[in-house]
Amino acid sequence: MRILIIIGIVAVIFGPFNVIAFRLLTRLHPRRRTIVMALAIGCNLMWLFLPLLNARTDFSRLIRAILGPPWFAWLCFVILYSLLIGIVLLAWIPFHKRTTFDDFARRPSRAFLWFVLIGGVIGVYQALVPLRVEHVPVRMPAAVAGKKLVLIADLHTGLFTRTSRLETIFRTAAAQHPDAIVLAGDLIDDDPYFTPKLIAATHVVPPSIPIVATLGNHETYGAPFEHIAKLRGSRIRLLVNEGFPLGRLWIAGLSDYAALQSLPQLAPNFDAALRGKPADAIPIVVAHQPRAFPEAKRRGIALTLAAHTHGGQCGFRPLHLTLAGLFVKYDMGLYREGGSQLYVNTGTGYWLLPFRLGLTPEISVIEMRDER
Repeated sequence: MRILIIIGIVAVIFGPFNVIAFRLLTRLHPRRRTIVMALAIGCNLMWLFLPLLNARTDFSRLIRAILGPPWFAWLCFVILYSLLIGIVLLAWIPFHKRTTFDDFARRPSRAFLWFVLIGGVIGVYQALVPLRVEHVPVRMPAAVAGKKLVLIADLHTGLFTRTSRLETIFRTAAAQHPDAIVLAGDLIDDDPYFTPKLIAATHVVPPSIPIVATLGNHETYGAPFEHIAKLRGSRIRLLVNEGFPLGRLWIAGLSDYAALQSLPQLAPNFDAALRGKPADAIPIVVAHQPRAFPEAKRRGIALTLAAHTHGGQCGFRPLHLTLAGLFVKYDMGLYREGGSQLYVNTGTGYWLLPFRLGLTPEISVIEMRDER
């Protein structure tokens, strides 16, 4: 019943955008009516299978992987297109006696469609091929100066995730010669069925480099205890409100904030993650969501590593501009507030839609420098 209510709410919200966009596209570009109709039908097929989204069967996994990306892409498109035409409508009002709305709107509509087509091709390429290694110097106590961590996040391992791509990511991380590789959540796309694929790819990392991980919201939405069980004893050391000693460093791995809603036993717990820390150890916090930073700052913890935002998978890194920045305070990069620092990785994979425009997949090399 709950899933049906959610589907109903989503349909009520997004249905009108579908209708508006379809009517406008066929009206402004009547010769492309057949193409528009085919796209509208094909990209909306996912609605029929939403109740099976988390059924965790071979069929549901296949449907999600095949129909999910075009469905999500179409939803984003119809919202943006409807908003664009709304702006064009306002701009047309002063000229309504000189020209019809259709003639006025056809050119900006065509320009937008070309932008979407070209941007879509570039975005797919940037999501699947490049791999950015971002070097991030952070100020830390002298006792841990020289330590190096590699931060990976938001792999969203799923049905179409290439094993070769995962191996490239882990191989590139190991090539930075870090003291540890840190995986900050959303390692799989909800379903623990894909956890073994993730684990298998870590064979390219030398045994001398530890790999630690935290839960993300997508592991929590799926079957978190099954995912936890599959990681226990594997190459990946999962930290569920636990600490991991690394020389003079203490890596405090928090569980994810999504658990606050329905799984209180997995809710983030700073006290538990810091329990057992030697008195002379320097703690850093690893959490999937940047929401951990205010509490880490209140406790005087020098460094928090997080991810989750993906940067909205669209942005311009040199100017620190991302789509996610419209909605959240900490969207990408390094933040310093008082004596505490936060680094937000913009994602090494992608969610559902293989599209990253201007924000290529990121591997972050956290380089600790003497704060003096």
